[in-house]
Amino acid sequence: MQRYEIAIIGSGPAGYVGAIKAAREGFPTSVIEKGDFGGVCLNKGCIPTKTLVASAKQLRNTRRAADFGIDLKGPVTAIFQKLNDRKESVVDIEKKGLIKLVENSGAEVIKGQASFVNKNVLKVSGAGGEKTIHAQSIIVATGSKPKNLPFLPFDGEKVLSSDELLSLDSLPESMIIIGGGYIGCEFASIFSALGTKITIIEALPRLLMNVDEDIVAVLNREFKKEGIDILTNSQIVGTKVADKVTVTLADGTDISADICLVSVGRRPSTDGLSAENTGLSILPDGAIKVNEQMMTNIPGVFAVGDVIGNPMLAHVASAECKVAVGNALGNHFLMDYTVIPSGIFTYPEIGSVGLTEEQARTAGRDVKTGTVLLRSLGISHASGEIVGMAKLVADAVSDMIIGIHIIGERATDLIHEVAVAMYQGMTASALGYVIHTHPTFSELVSEAARDANGGAIFSRRLYA
Repeated sequence: MQRYEIAIIGSGPAGYVGAIKAAREGFPTSVIEKGDFGGVCLNKGCIPTKTLVASAKQLRNTRRAADFGIDLKGPVTAIFQKLNDRKESVVDIEKKGLIKLVENSGAEVIKGQASFVNKNVLKVSGAGGEKTIHAQSIIVATGSKPKNLPFLPFDGEKVLSSDELLSLDSLPESMIIIGGGYIGCEFASIFSALGTKITIIEALPRLLMNVDEDIVAVLNREFKKEGIDILTNSQIVGTKVADKVTVTLADGTDISADICLVSVGRRPSTDGLSAENTGLSILPDGAIKVNEQMMTNIPGVFAVGDVIGNPMLAHVASAECKVAVGNALGNHFLMDYTVIPSGIFTYPEIGSVGLTEEQARTAGRDVKTGTVLLRSLGISHASGEIVGMAKLVADAVSDMIIGIHIIGERATDLIHEVAVAMYQGMTASALGYVIHTHPTFSELVSEAARDANGGAIFSRRLYA
């Protein structure tokens, strides 16, 4: 029986980060993976989708080359197979790099399905047979998988999950996307740029219900400019899958498309773990229950990432596993969820951190906001990226920053300045005094901070 100080089940952004951290501190560590190394993020999520986002953005920019004084002859089209080849190449490069990084740290990568024998012993079943390993501490980082719809199950051909959509070998002429969350919106943006006719069906009143309403309004407008149909407050009452996928709505409308992406969220993945052999506490939604130290109810067993439920974000999973490893090695670290940035890689992209205005007011807080349009900045016109805005939310009494929400070029990067400011307890006034380089997109942040107190040079009112 092989023995380790720490065994991590799952090699995604939680697993590989935790394994490297533990091994570099000199502790015998293994990371066990039943599928492709890197988990969902590397193979079916963050990296392949953002590779396609980059291709879609390049395509959009090439199509408007004339706006920049560049004369391109002939039509600009996407070669879908080459896009896919580049996506696979990027994933492969990342995978090889991560495996080498883990192995160079001293951690051992074990291929196979891990299942609990007891709280310290795992059985690993793989192509080479079975082995048993013992670990003082075990960290479960098995991620999540797409939720399905009972009335429209995945078939891998016409009705697809987000995982399966990334394996298409040809570009569909039309696609229905059920679900207007961040995954559905990202794929809508990608495939619309490539030439697919997109219809989004969302049961709730608007897309991206957890995103600031003003930000979503901008995205709606830009999606409609691209020809994306958005149907909100829409209940599905019937479906038919044949040569086309047809969805019938409660108002009697039939919508048909070549394929349908079902994107209604993800669920924790504990399949094959044999968690019942340890008595692990599982919540009703299938997530493993943990405390703020990432400990389960079983001493020595920790859980991190998507398998413990929301927020299902790769960078949060990495942070959680650092906490879990630290505590497995005898520390008493607590996971801090107070400042969590998030990005949505649509076109235009969206970056957020902290509370929205609506969330803050619902919580009973008296707030003030600062809003600035991207087109008020010189760099936006020079770069040809004028669509977007920033909205900073601050406490009306203390002036403390409690959130910022940006849509537009580099939004997913710009929010981190405010994340740091929030983490350090800065006020909007203090952030507004920080000198920002001109001309840069970062001026959007300082102007929004100033606008919260009426001091913006480029007031939104001048551009409304």
